[in-house]
Amino acid sequence: MKPIHKFNSGRGATLCHKCSKIITEGFTEDLYCEDHGGVPNRFVLTRKTDGKVVKGNDIIYVEFGEDGNYKDFTKEFKVGSNLVVDFRGGNFTWMTTKITNILEQTENYVIFVTLNSEYKLETRKKVTNETEKN
Repeated sequence: MKPIHKFNSGRGATLCHKCSKIITEGFTEDLYCEDHGGVPNRFVLTRKTDGKVVKGNDIIYVEFGEDGNYKDFTKEFKVGSNLVVDFRGGNFTWMTTKITNILEQTENYVIFVTLNSEYKLETRKKVTNETEKN
């Protein structure tokens, strides 16, 4: 069986074989969403103001220069950068505005403030094939 890939207004998406829900924007080899036995996403980003939840398997941070143009990508969480969920080939699932403050940080989550929102980023343990079967 092959993954279901759709065009999704030019961004591309992979759909669950059981419910046709978007597993991720962009293409992946996954066949099922988390609700139907698919691999749970590694990161869960929740916007505090309205409860919006964005799930993804990769995060990266982007920095912009004073002129607003791209400056650099980094894996380091820091004030002044924007968090990007599932960046692939110029597309991404979600990007926050600039991080302005870190309110709380533990091994499993970080609560932070951006220019216009407050977020909680949870990090789940990496799932292995053995973990999936249980």
